[in-house]
Amino acid sequence: MLASWKKGAAKSASVDFVALVTRQGTRKNLGELQMLLRTVAATLLAIATGAAIAQDSDEELQKKLANPVADLISVPFQLTTNLNVGPLDKTQHILNVQPVYPTKLDAEWSLIHRAIVPLMSMPAFTPGQDRENGVGDIVYEGFFAPTTKPGELIWGAGPIVQLKTATDDRLGSGKWAAGPAVVALEQFGKWSVGGLVTQLWSFAGDDSRNDISQFQLQPLVTYRLSGRNTIGYLGTITANWKEERSSQRWTVPLGATYSILTRPAGMSPVNFIFGGGYNIIRPDDAGDWFVRFQVNFVFPK
Repeated sequence: MLASWKKGAAKSASVDFVALVTRQGTRKNLGELQMLLRTVAATLLAIATGAAIAQDSDEELQKKLANPVADLISVPFQLTTNLNVGPLDKTQHILNVQPVYPTKLDAEWSLIHRAIVPLMSMPAFTPGQDRENGVGDIVYEGFFAPTTKPGELIWGAGPIVQLKTATDDRLGSGKWAAGPAVVALEQFGKWSVGGLVTQLWSFAGDDSRNDISQFQLQPLVTYRLSGRNTIGYLGTITANWKEERSSQRWTVPLGATYSILTRPAGMSPVNFIFGGGYNIIRPDDAGDWFVRFQVNFVFPK
């Protein structure tokens, strides 16, 4: 019975999501977003309580959580609040749902699928303008990664694709875009050090919107304080190559995180991450301070 309920809940979440992202009315979508999140949460809870507990030690599991191309199924919910956004210095909220699913191609190679589904609350940019809530542009990343031995360089490469799924012009670029994604990581002692680099170019979409040429570098730096506690760097460096003014081209954040790995009784592991930081270089309308709370649901494969 539990298995059939899981299957039905997952199908319901999928159908609700497809219907939501294809709709264009945004101010009415907030209630639908809340319903969708409740459905997803119920599905995750059912899977987590019905799954066998992962056999990895706490330290091994933490190393996998620091590795974007690890053989690990996870569903992170990442809530970021950006302060003083736009000319009116308002608050922006972004909830990224980021499921990761690895598939084994053969004994030497894996393909790691990663989606980023942004649920956004965008503040007003002009007096009298309403806050806009809805879905942003969904991103897919696929990493072809070789099987490595302990101590070897961990790496992966593949495509990144941005879909034109925003439910309002203010929540997305209005463009389809694609490009390469590369990740490399070294794990030694208690450290995990590396980076994830992507480059997007637009190739279709609304002709009235600006073309995309966007670079991103996500430094991957974590240090394990104990079997269940980790600190790390927080932030993604971005560059808009279409911006002619150098003062408006770069966003360079400086932030830190603290994570706690938990193993609730009768459930799969859950990792909690708390963090915050400051954009030391940023465009005029970008936020300055940001805070983040993230929950990673980890499932046995």
